[in-house]
Amino acid sequence: MFKAAAQAAVLLALGAAPSAAQTPYPSRPVTMVVPFSVGGSTDLIARVLTKYMSPILGQPVVVEDKGGADGAIGSAYVTRAAPDGYTIVLATTSTHVINPLLYKDIQYNPVEDFQPVSLVAQAPNILVSSPGFDARSVSDVIARAKAAPGTLNVATGATMHLLNAAMFKSMANVSWVDVPYKGSGPALNDLMAGQVDLMFDQLPSSLAQVQGGRLKAIAVTSAKRTSVAPDIPTVAESGLPAFEAVSWWGVLAPPKTPPEIVAKLNAAIHAALADPNLADIFKTMGLEARQSTPEEFSRLLIEERAKWQKVIADNNIVVN
Repeated sequence: MFKAAAQAAVLLALGAAPSAAQTPYPSRPVTMVVPFSVGGSTDLIARVLTKYMSPILGQPVVVEDKGGADGAIGSAYVTRAAPDGYTIVLATTSTHVINPLLYKDIQYNPVEDFQPVSLVAQAPNILVSSPGFDARSVSDVIARAKAAPGTLNVATGATMHLLNAAMFKSMANVSWVDVPYKGSGPALNDLMAGQVDLMFDQLPSSLAQVQGGRLKAIAVTSAKRTSVAPDIPTVAESGLPAFEAVSWWGVLAPPKTPPEIVAKLNAAIHAALADPNLADIFKTMGLEARQSTPEEFSRLLIEERAKWQKVIADNNIVVN
């Protein structure tokens, strides 16, 4: 009965049309902006999602990559788009939480300048080490860092990596050397070669290397183990009970997008995510499908901003 009622609700939402429109929405293709370059994880997620959304909406949902300034250019572009549901953005933890806290020249407010639609996917980050590193658990890493303060070398290839490392150091009361890299690729290469000891990375980009034996998994950063890699313990269960850091992706629309259009997009996303084929594709990418209401997504944005703002302040993190 519950399943039938849920399906009926989805169909009702999909059939809704904005009262102010002359024709039912959507009557032409919808553009999903990806604020990064072609081929990255956000671009791949968008292309999978739009493939399943298009037949549900009855119109093509096309991906448009607008990379630059670590996601700021494409995100700002969507704030200036007409609030008619035909231009939306696939946002990330970096574009709508981390970067606006670190970079003062970003030309949008991540909360006030967007209308949340729905979460799409999430993935824990993962603490990985070089294959020859002698620590096998979070407790081992903490013990090693305390025994020889400032001797461990930890790669940071993105701001999210840096903040994960900062939160770990603060909670564990340890010190090590942060080694900055221009991107995850070079950092992972040096980690696999043993040039650095540890790295916090997004699970999707490191999982294949772990499975191939080129990296060693220490722990994932979600509160609970991920279904994508259930054999890898969490940081929380391995030595730091309150530690949690998850990367997410979600769809936002321009501000003042009518609620009936938001509801229709939300229903289409939920129906797409309910397809087991899409869930399987996400799983092979190291992702878990994750839907939400617009209100839940809005609360997440506010909570995540407060959480990472404290980490940045407590650790005096400044990005030049």
